Amino acid sequence: MVQRPRRTCPVRSGVVTASAPVVRYRCGACGNLTRFDVVVTRRERAYHHYTIGGELQVEERETLSEHVEDVSCRWCGHGRAVERVERP
Repeated sequence: MVQRPRRTCPVRSGVVTASAPVVRYRCGACGNLTRFDVVVTRRERAYHHYTIGGELQVEERETLSEHVEDVSCRWCGHGRAVERVERP
């Protein structure tokens, strides 16, 4: 059996690790820095591993493209006042 090399991926099971690029937002209307509703369209390649019992386990994910469509503040509901914040 030929073994494929394992790809490393910064995003697994919805958890963002330190190696993934992280974007921060700030609401100019209320000052919120922590709670936003973000609508994202993402294309990804995933390795699906099914157990003999038929349960799915996604072991590897690779994001091929990602587009942020909308960001709105969870506190005040504004979407027009949200801005990207550069990380220090």
